[in-house]
Parts: sequence; structure tokens; C-alpha cells
Amino acid sequence: MINWYISLVEKTNMEMLKAILALIVIMVIFPTFITAQEKEYNVETESVSEYVDKILNGPITKEGLSKMPYKIWFNTNYKTYLVDTETLKDIRKKNLKGLRILAFMGTWCHDSNREIPRLIRVCEELGIADRLELYGVDVNKKSRLEKEKNWDIRKTPTIIFLRNGEEIGRILEEPEVSFEHSMELIINQNAN
Repeated sequence: MINWYISLVEKTNMEMLKAILALIVIMVIFPTFITAQEKEYNVETESVSEYVDKILNGPITKEGLSKMPYKIWFNTNYKTYLVDTETLKDIRKKNLKGLRILAFMGTWCHDSNREIPRLIRVCEELGIADRLELYGVDVNKKSRLEKEKNWDIRKTPTIIFLRNGEEIGRILEEPEVSFEHSMELIINQNAN
């Protein structure tokens, strides 16, 4: 009987030891995995442009654009843009369910430098900033993760509006009037 009890304790201790080792492995590997994913955003690569040394290439966040040297043009264009709140009121009344926005930009491109901060500002005012995905491309309109591959990107910025994964409209380089006006037209033409 005592031998059975000792055997049970040893098995229990061994199982606990395995569980503790598994927990340690998870605690070491999981943060490394998360950190690796976070590093995929705002990656700088060499530029082939004679005007800038580095560019953001691949997925970009607002925070990435808020750092040097990008923050010089980003902060200026973000802070000085006057949002057309009347048009946004009309857009808010529309069905925005399933709406997503992909924006392919070049941190080397003056049109992107001017327009993307404005787009971010409009999306924030609309409460849909979490539906905006920014991707940096090089002067050949290519990115390190090739997100642009199936989107026929020829100009920067190219802003693609999607509803439930299907393209419903684009803005190339700059909106004709404003982002608010162009978004209203795209959403009205594709209302469910």
C-alpha cells in the first residue's frame, strides 16, 4: 500500500513538473512570438529615391508615421486638415457595416504625404480608424510582403474601399473634392 502511494506521488510530481516546464516554455516563446509580430509593422527599408534614404515598407501604423522623419509631414497634414463634419453626418447615416479601407502609400511620395494624414483624420472622425489598413510601397509600387500584388497599384496613394471583401471604389493620388465627398459618393453608389 505504501509503495502504491509513493508511486502515485512520484507520478503526480512528474505530471506537475511537465506542466511547469510547459508553462515556462509558453511564457518564453509566446512573448517572443508577439514581439516578432509587432516588428512586422513600420519596417524601414532602403529607398531607391534620390530624395529619401529610408522608406516604410509593408504594414504601417499611425504611430509609425508619427516618428522621425515621417512625423514632419504627417503631423503637419494631420493637424491642419479641416474635416467636413456636415458631410460626415450624412456618411454616418449610411450603412458602414462591412466597410474596410486599404491604402497603399509611399512615404517617399508627396501625394501620400499630404493625403494619408487627412484620410486617417477623416476615418478617426467617422469612428472607423480600425478599418483602415495602411501599406507602404517603394517607388516601383512593391512591398516586402506583397500585399499590393492583387490590387493593381499604379499610383500612390491608392485608396481602395471594400465592403465585405469586395472592392466598391478607389481614390487615386488625391480625392477630386475631399475624402468626405468621395467617401460619400462611393458609399451612396454601393448602398445595400
